[in-house]
Amino acid sequence: MTTPHTTAATIAEIISSVPNFVVSQMKRAYKLANTPDQQQAIFDAMPDFGVTPAQALTLYATMQTALASIGLADNIPAADLDIFQPQPDGSVLYVAPPKPLA
Repeated sequence: MTTPHTTAATIAEIISSVPNFVVSQMKRAYKLANTPDQQQAIFDAMPDFGVTPAQALTLYATMQTALASIGLADNIPAADLDIFQPQPDGSVLYVAPPKPLA
């Protein structure tokens, strides 16, 4: 039988590991979503995995805001809704940022 102290310690360990896991996954998602020449293809493939692109973008934006509010969003850029534009049908349109003038 598990003692209450051991159970509490286990729960505390699980909870304390969540932010690090979320941060690592957010950084990974940002990097993958910004793979050159693959941005639109990545968003177009999301429904195959049970999530609409707009849901994924909303989740990313929400999680980034939550992490920022507790000081854990270093190196996790906010969602750029000028580049990744949610559409009414749940898709996301990738609009390449303008190239800098030479």
